[in-house]
Amino acid sequence: MPVSVTADSGRFEQDAGSGLYRGNVELIQGKRKLFADEMRLFTRNGELTRVEASGTPVRMQEGKDLQAHANNLVYDIRKRTLVLTGDAYIEHLGNTFEGARVEYSLDSKRVDASSEGDKRVRLVIPAENQTPGTEQSPPADDNANGEAPVAPSPEAEPNTP
Repeated sequence: MPVSVTADSGRFEQDAGSGLYRGNVELIQGKRKLFADEMRLFTRNGELTRVEASGTPVRMQEGKDLQAHANNLVYDIRKRTLVLTGDAYIEHLGNTFEGARVEYSLDSKRVDASSEGDKRVRLVIPAENQTPGTEQSPPADDNANGEAPVAPSPEAEPNTP
């Protein structure tokens, strides 16, 4: 599948099978789209095999099923793996994963996430009946102020003879 790359500047070395692009870099290959400040591309036998990108942030999408962003992204196309570092976020088929570093296998759907400092990793799996990308609302409450109703305490009731 052909690869289209646009950038403010770029250099591709055919014999080495690598290229470096800088400034508003956009890569499109079929449903795959990547946007970065800087991107290195690696090819073998004329096929794209690896992408290394950095930016604030790097953004990637593959159709409607995959959205990702981070400060750095490495995409191994042959292994179909993503490694995102620096405020990493991946949403795949409605499931979201966040951490300082997130490794994701597109084929096995395996995620390895790690944190940094006092931050923690985060995983959100939507409810079965929830449409991806929507938040499920809590059940409606008759009490308009959102507080749970309070039953009167026995001491508050008047004594009857």
